[in-house]
Amino acid sequence: MNETLRGTWTRVVDRWKGISPNMRRNLVVVVVAAVAALSAIIWIVSRPHYVTIMSGLDDKSLGQVETQLQQLKIPDQIQGSSVLVPANQANQARVQLAMAGLPQSGYIGYSGVGTSIGMTQDQFNIQVLDALQQSMNATISSIDGIESAQVHIVMPQQQLFVTQPTTDAKASVFVTLGPGVQLSSAQVAGIQQLVAHSVQGLSVDNVSVVDQNGNTLSGTSSSDPAVGGASTELGMREKVENDMTQKLNAGLQQIVGPGNAVVVVRANVTFNQTTSNSHTLQNAPGSTNGFVTSQQTNKSQSNSTNGAGGPAGQAGTNPNNPTYTAGNGFGGNSTSSQTQTTTNYDYSYTNQQTTSDPMQIQGYSVGVILNSNDKSINAAEVNQIKSFVTNVVGQSPTQGANNVAVSSVPFNQAPTTGLQSSKSNYLLYGLGAFVLLLLIVGVLMWRRRRAKTESMDVVARVQDAYQNELQELPPTEDEVVRNQLVGLAEQRPDEFASLLRTWLSE
Repeated sequence: MNETLRGTWTRVVDRWKGISPNMRRNLVVVVVAAVAALSAIIWIVSRPHYVTIMSGLDDKSLGQVETQLQQLKIPDQIQGSSVLVPANQANQARVQLAMAGLPQSGYIGYSGVGTSIGMTQDQFNIQVLDALQQSMNATISSIDGIESAQVHIVMPQQQLFVTQPTTDAKASVFVTLGPGVQLSSAQVAGIQQLVAHSVQGLSVDNVSVVDQNGNTLSGTSSSDPAVGGASTELGMREKVENDMTQKLNAGLQQIVGPGNAVVVVRANVTFNQTTSNSHTLQNAPGSTNGFVTSQQTNKSQSNSTNGAGGPAGQAGTNPNNPTYTAGNGFGGNSTSSQTQTTTNYDYSYTNQQTTSDPMQIQGYSVGVILNSNDKSINAAEVNQIKSFVTNVVGQSPTQGANNVAVSSVPFNQAPTTGLQSSKSNYLLYGLGAFVLLLLIVGVLMWRRRRAKTESMDVVARVQDAYQNELQELPPTEDEVVRNQLVGLAEQRPDEFASLLRTWLSE
């Protein structure tokens, strides 16, 4: 093995020595450029990509968060009021900070409002208003389904004269909702109440709520009797649909993964409230009758005497009827008695009045669209998903039939995350620069080799012409003597050796 390596190294060294200095220089330049380009690509790809995990923090909160991250050995960067960590550690950082109860404040509170000499009342009011807006931003952002919020408050202007009309305070709320989140009318009304009660002189009607899509979420006030009932019914329907949508999304994300399912729920809801009355009779325990209220017993007895009959004859009043005459031995007395009991019953009863719910769910219409680009979603899994949706929706005796449809279509490819896209872009840029550098070096080496070949051709032609001219000239005396000595040394070496010794002695 050592001999093989030594032989290989010897051949490489000999080959390197046999290369011209210009070629050596070019090879060194190419190797150094390739190593530099490869090192740059590896550094760019392996460099961590930082993402923002918190923003809008004050200086105290920034210090607390940075200290906690240093204890967790998580690299961090602070840009303004935001904290950035590597993307592969972002989720861990959020969880650990939440467990530590940080940040304690996500906005600049009223403690940041200061006064100084020369500050006007307007400047002080602006600071207070800014602190109030940031406080409202943090409060509304803590509502489930709202990722961020921005509150803008317009305070009424102070009028110089009483005769001028006064302006009311107004506010607008911009909310960024999470994927698939829809705020009900009750939630929107709660946001309006929250803002209105935080600002003096602000009414609910002067608070508008808009989402990131530009949709106005705040409608007509529910205090209007013309539309109050309709608004309440719509909010109840939306709440039922949103609750069912969230349940199905939570289950489907565990089955097919996030982003591979879209759920649309439509609830068939009626608002016909009915009232029913019932009258129920109850028997006595252990009896098929009611309770005994009274009982009356009547007893009677009668005595009768039988006389003897005579011979048959005709009655006086009706000669056609026979008559009998009692004979000896057929006469006597008879006694009879009779008892009659009368029982009166009474039943207990229960009167019940039942009022049905103001909202009755008659059934659901559920549509589920799956991403067919995911090859793991096959026909068997589609059937299982349909059974899962059917079981989650459920069916009660008062509920009508449900309609569940599950289909599979290809989704548009979602854009890659910033980390993947940045890495792929850096890799492409690095490979492009490396290929361009190789092309430039190759062109330079080709041009140098071509110039060297042309110069060597010129030198060879000159040498050939010079040798031809030398061959055409007759040999000199020295050349003749040299040729004779060479021939003597080759043919008779002993004599050539004695001749050399003679020359050396002389």
